[in-house]
Order: sequence, then structure tokens, then C-alpha cells
Amino acid sequence: MQLISELKISDKKSLQLFKGDLTDIPVDHKVDFLILSAFPDNYLPITTSLIGALYRKGLSVDKLAQEKELDLRAYSHCWVSKEIDYPNIQRILCFEPEPDPAANPYSQIAEIFQSLTLLSKSHSIKTIGLPLLMTGEQNYSVDKVIEELINTSLLWLEKESFETIKIVEISDEKVALLKTNIEKKAHRFNQRDTEDDYDFFVSYSRKNEKEINIIKRELGQKFKLFIDTQEIGVGTNWLDKINKAMAGSTRFIVCLSDTYIESKVCKYEYSFCNLKYIQEGSDSVLPLYLYSTNLPFEMSILNFYNAREGDTQKINEFCEMLLQKYS
Repeated sequence: MQLISELKISDKKSLQLFKGDLTDIPVDHKVDFLILSAFPDNYLPITTSLIGALYRKGLSVDKLAQEKELDLRAYSHCWVSKEIDYPNIQRILCFEPEPDPAANPYSQIAEIFQSLTLLSKSHSIKTIGLPLLMTGEQNYSVDKVIEELINTSLLWLEKESFETIKIVEISDEKVALLKTNIEKKAHRFNQRDTEDDYDFFVSYSRKNEKEINIIKRELGQKFKLFIDTQEIGVGTNWLDKINKAMAGSTRFIVCLSDTYIESKVCKYEYSFCNLKYIQEGSDSVLPLYLYSTNLPFEMSILNFYNAREGDTQKINEFCEMLLQKYS
């Protein structure tokens, strides 16, 4: 593989671009996880796909799918293989987004990193290899995938324990586009505007907006809050907007409810909150329990402030507590 470009974010962490063949990874570039994409439950080894190229070298993704180590498709459209007997690849993570090439791939790319963050609790993940996902037979926009794959890779490299993400492409055209975008990003990477920094990122379901308006009213004059009140529809670049705000936020207010745990956007935000909690401790993530629901285990163990069922007095008390503690 030929190194084309590299964006270092620290001495040990970098996003790398290679021209080469992911079915023939040399030992000095071995990966813990190779990420590939497929249509849901479809692992046909067609000639032009990475699945097909691996099959021709003796690795059947279809067989791996029959004996998955972990199936996360209900959570994030991904599944994980057991350890594989293949040179310099330890495991496969197969990503199966819903087929919708007309849509921007923001939430789909987010789901890959949600899965990796969850897996990092039980697996050592230092090096990740992947092609330009979803741009072959799945026919997503190359430009859109490049932009979001680079942005999201950098966010999670910076915050997670991952050390290297290797984007590997054999197409000269895709390599050239990736190189241009990585170099543009490198130029701006260390010039982040402090105006993007927030005291609190408020993670909430839009169906709880009435309760969130209390937080905005009580804390907004004293603290700089990120409260995304714009509707997030198909084609909206919500991931880039949220990534920047999360990266620039000191603390997170997590507003738990039944509609929160059902929301794809909220799940993504919570993945980042959980990582911050693990790295920086309980003072960085402040859960407010708004409405009763069956909380997932990782949320249920948090020391939350109880304001069920949308108790306005309790929400005001929560805000007053933050004012006293952080002013």
C-alpha cells in the first residue's frame, strides 16, 4: 500500500489515506477491524465489490455472517465477525445501511462509530481499515461520503482510544478526491474557532422541547448552550453541526425520556456523552430524567436528577443546582 496523505492529530493518532488493495494488507499496516458495507443480508461476491475481492482470496463474508460474534443491526446496522483466519485483518465489521442513495449519508456514517465505540469496551481497537464505503454498488454520493467520513473519523479519533484510521482505495479518481479533502481539512484542523465552544451541550428529544425551553430560559443568560432547535430532515448536514458542537462542549445535559431512547440522533449524541463520561468522570455528563421509560443499562447506571414526569419544579431545581455549581 502506498501512503498518499496523512493528517496527524497527535503523536500517536492519525487519519491516513492509502492507494492500495484492502485484500492484501501488509503486516506493517495490519488492522484490528476491516469495515466494509453491504446491502442488508446480501453478501453476494460480485466482481466489483470488496466482498467479491475477499471471496476470490478465500474469505467468504456470507459464511462469517452465519456465525457472527455480535449482531448490532437493530442498534446501528452493523455486525461483527469472530476473529478471522486472514492475513493482517483480525475482524470484519459489516455495515448494512438502508438502501437510499438519494439521501445524505450522515446518520449512516455515525452508526459505524457508534458500533466501534460500543465494541471498544470489550475489544482492543487501535487500527481500523476501510474503503470509501457505500460508493460502489450502493451508489451513494462520493463527495458527500468523503466529507462526512473524514469529519466523523477525526472526531472519534480525537475522543476515542483509536490510534489510526486507514482509508484505502484502489481507484485513482477516489484517491485524488480523498487527498484533496484531507489536505483541506488538515489546513483548518488546528484553527478551530473558539466561538464554537459551549458550556453545555443539551442532548434531548424534540418531543420534549417544552421542558427544554425551561433549561434554555434558566441557564441561557449565564451559560453558552448548544440546543439544536432546528428540524433535522433528509438532506440536512446534522452530523457535521452536532460533531462540532460536541467537540467544543465542556459538559453535557442529557434529557432522558421514552422518545430520547428511540431517537437515532439522540443515540448518537449519547454515544459521545458516554465516552466523555468514561474519560472525564461524572461531572462532565449531567443526566436529567424527564419521563419514565425502560432505560438501557448504560443509561440506567448514571446518577440522574429525577424530574419525572416532566416536573417543572424539579427541572427548575436542576437548573438552579447548575447555576450554583458552575457559575
